[in-house]
Amino acid sequence: MALPRGRHTLSVGEVEADQRRRMLDAVGGVLAECGYARATVGDVLERSGVSRRTFYEQFEDKDDCLFAAYDDAERRVWVAAMAAVAGTPARDWPGRVHAALTAVLEFVAAEPDTARLFTLEARAAGPEMAVCHNAALGRVAVALRTGNRRAATRGLPAADPNGVTPLPEFTERTLVGNVAALIDSYILSGATELLPDLEPQLAEHLLSSLR
Repeated sequence: MALPRGRHTLSVGEVEADQRRRMLDAVGGVLAECGYARATVGDVLERSGVSRRTFYEQFEDKDDCLFAAYDDAERRVWVAAMAAVAGTPARDWPGRVHAALTAVLEFVAAEPDTARLFTLEARAAGPEMAVCHNAALGRVAVALRTGNRRAATRGLPAADPNGVTPLPEFTERTLVGNVAALIDSYILSGATELLPDLEPQLAEHLLSSLR
């Protein structure tokens, strides 16, 4: 939302935060309209309504803005997932997986432009973005493995009645990657509104190999 015209009572910090928020929000839409290769700083400026000077006061270039938008989107997804998990009993590990995944899919469905930051379109920015994305998926995989181990220590169904069956370290990463790839395809095809309905199947895929 643009700042009000004329005099206002916002501090310099609040104005800068508002401008940054608008630029970060604009990046996903620019990717959707233009693709990474054709996207320009000018496209971000037009969509966000800020000046070129303002842009370069906060970002070095298009890629710097893209990375900042990615980091911000990842943080928001984590916040949504953790809020959902917090409402699920700690002893119910499968339920927490379902809750977190539901929150992620609802986020993607509600903000398809933002979600585009997690797709192959954004990773066209180069190897650094690919590394960033792989690291994000790795954090999800670690959370999945850690949660399974904690479930086992509480005597809950995990991999087997005696604890966690030793699985290759890449197991969770593979499962998470499979789900991410499917979500990616729905984002790129413009069908994100269908994703929440797929939650039971996707959650089962995440959980099946870990029981």
